[in-house]
Amino acid sequence: MKTNALSRLFNVRMLTLLILTVSLFISCKKETSQSQEPEAGNQAAAINKARELEATAASKAAEEGKALNLFNEGADNRHENRNIVQIAVSNPNFSSLVAAVLKTNLAGALSNPNVNLTVFAPTNAAFAQLPAPFNNAANIAAINNQGQIDFLKNVLLYHVLGAEVFSYQVSVGRSSATTIKPVGSSNDNTIYFSKSFGLLRVNGQSDVIAANVNASNGVIHAINKVLLFPTSNIAQIAIANPAFSSLVAALVKTNLAGVFTGSGDFTVFAPTDAAFAQLPAPFNNAANISAINNPAQISALANILKYHVLGERYFTWDLGILKRITTLADAPNNRVTTIVGYNTGWVKGLQNNAFAEINPGDVLATNGVVHVIDRVLLP
Repeated sequence: MKTNALSRLFNVRMLTLLILTVSLFISCKKETSQSQEPEAGNQAAAINKARELEATAASKAAEEGKALNLFNEGADNRHENRNIVQIAVSNPNFSSLVAAVLKTNLAGALSNPNVNLTVFAPTNAAFAQLPAPFNNAANIAAINNQGQIDFLKNVLLYHVLGAEVFSYQVSVGRSSATTIKPVGSSNDNTIYFSKSFGLLRVNGQSDVIAANVNASNGVIHAINKVLLFPTSNIAQIAIANPAFSSLVAALVKTNLAGVFTGSGDFTVFAPTDAAFAQLPAPFNNAANISAINNPAQISALANILKYHVLGERYFTWDLGILKRITTLADAPNNRVTTIVGYNTGWVKGLQNNAFAEINPGDVLATNGVVHVIDRVLLP
């Protein structure tokens, strides 16, 4: 009994020492960095960028869409006399898409008069962002590898909903829809919508630049980036990236790695090795983290890791302006503050002296989304 009491006292003292060490580190960091990056200036700069996006993002997407010269009768007229394929063929901005449809033998399915489909149609500029041979019409037409054709077919099906959905029917905020792509790995046939400030984004990165183009068998929404279905879960993404060796070591040490190998809808703010290096030992690198054997330190590390995880899927376009979002860390000190970005964004912990920048953001996984950050969030 006496031994157990002494053990509990030791653990409490070690946890207290750990908290004091981290607090002292934060305090010192605040004092040394005030002149370089004061919290107010960091926050003000992020908010200014967010406000600029709020004011201009939708109009820039609309301007990009105007250049396509798409015929659009509006959402109220559903008697357009051309089907989805005919509309795409008639517009030179979709020559890569048409080549892909022909190569994968999907022209019949997309011109079927007995369906009402929604097609998110990538422009030629969207396909040009892909590696060869998927980057233009000529290269796509020349593909003869069956594996590449099968992959391309699944990519195209990932752009199609089995029902007609106009942009105004997509809820403001966060929502999702199931595509007609066959399920391969878990949850690789769902697309995610982020609708804020008048702009509709898909999977966090692709803008709808021309919406509600009516066809006799559905509706077309032009997009400026090809949608690629996820093939890896969050744990696999972290393990594959050498910049996350400290994060992976921390997940293994705290027995949290398994959480991110299964199904779910998580958002993970993933600190890089450079972010961990800003912390005091033994939390500053993978080797030191792996060597931790103090239960109090492991428990504290687990709570810090959970402070980087949201139980829902948030893309950067969902982060709002100074939105407070609840994490999986222990209550009551379990919320982070976020600021919206366009393929980037900002997030801040309760004990951080400045916002961490998300760069890159919106890395899609089968069980969530990963945002890379440049500092560890502290609850």
